[in-house]
Amino acid sequence: ISKGSLLVRYQGIPLIASKLSHMECKVLVKKLMRRTNSWLSNSLSFGGRLQLLASVLFSIQVFWCSTFLLPVAVTKECDIILRSFLWHWVGSSKKGGKVAWSVVCSRKAEGGLGIKDTRSWNRAAIMKIGWDICEEIPCWRNILHSRKFLIHKVLYEVKDGNSFSLWFDPWYLGASIFDKHGMTVIHDSGLPREVKISSFISEGRWEPLFLWELIDISNTSAIIPLSAGSDMIHWMKKGGMFSLHEARKAFIPHNPIVQWSNVVWFPRRIPNHSFCLWLTFKGAHRTLDKLHRWGVVQLVLCTFGCGQEESIDHLFFACLFTARI
Repeated sequence: ISKGSLLVRYQGIPLIASKLSHMECKVLVKKLMRRTNSWLSNSLSFGGRLQLLASVLFSIQVFWCSTFLLPVAVTKECDIILRSFLWHWVGSSKKGGKVAWSVVCSRKAEGGLGIKDTRSWNRAAIMKIGWDICEEIPCWRNILHSRKFLIHKVLYEVKDGNSFSLWFDPWYLGASIFDKHGMTVIHDSGLPREVKISSFISEGRWEPLFLWELIDISNTSAIIPLSAGSDMIHWMKKGGMFSLHEARKAFIPHNPIVQWSNVVWFPRRIPNHSFCLWLTFKGAHRTLDKLHRWGVVQLVLCTFGCGQEESIDHLFFACLFTARI
């Protein structure tokens, strides 16, 4: 078998019975490399590269990201390819970019470009599998991967108690009894592991637990309100609805909203002009004053011959020549 190839594939993805390895993801990495190498990124404008990133290159990852929890090394490798395509070209020896990748991947309203980094998108897509199972939509066993992400983002609302495990579901003030007290309390109680919460609800009220090991649990659960109907699971809060957009927000840092985002990203914008303006607000243009500080050039006078030192503020707001353009 050649390096990176697999014996069995279904709809383009490997059929495996163990944890996905880096080698088995080579197909995804090669697809990204092949597509980016087919474009002359150094001859494309930044606006054009951004549009290709957000549409074509992102779509290549969607199927894999929504099917497997990818190894961290693979997600990093995918992000390196995307970052190189945006700032340089794939295969370039140059590292970094005009703006940090973490900033690029933040929301446009927060001063970023809205690019979805592979890691957070992958986690959000896998979380959707867990949510589909909570909603009783048939899915396959990747719930095991999504559970650890999903469990802290959902709200369990106890009603009749027939659907939730007494021990293992996070109905008990946002956590499960097992998480809070461990296996010891289950053994000491003498109750089966499969017992449901409904065993301790009668006529819409909590039944007191007289077992010594469960007194604290009984006192705490008594303050949890019960209502008529079947148990429900909500996203984050009562009435909350799951979406991939909201799920991804749980995995990315939140930055302050910037006041200038609507100036840059308006409906009928010219993509390259918007990208140039975005670089201006981020202070990322390599003007002569920066190049001088880095030891690249000696002269810092404005390129347009106005006699002033060239900086971003001067070039875009104070230069007499650019003001007439």
